[in-house]
Amino acid sequence: MSEEYFEVPIRCTGIATVLLKKIEDEYKVLLLKRNTSVLRNVWCYIGGSIEEGEKAWEAAFREINEETGITNVLLYASNKFDQYIHLKKIIYMLPLYLLDLWKTIKM
Repeated sequence: MSEEYFEVPIRCTGIATVLLKKIEDEYKVLLLKRNTSVLRNVWCYIGGSIEEGEKAWEAAFREINEETGITNVLLYASNKFDQYIHLKKIIYMLPLYLLDLWKTIKM
């Protein structure tokens, strides 16, 4: 009996960035309240699309600047954020970056 295998396409068209700030002995996470048609009023990390010709880390720097105005950053590559989209039968993957604001800028 032969086994059949089915492929699920994987797409990576964006990035996700989690910003941390150490206050006393605790890390705080920056979340933004979205105002888009898809994510209206949803609290979320900084993220966005990778533009043509960009590397994922370049998109992370650009999105941080566009969404917060922060330019002096040090990024750490982390894991990946993935999500299976049932109706489209794809796995959507994003490189995930961490930014420690305590080490890069004074707020």
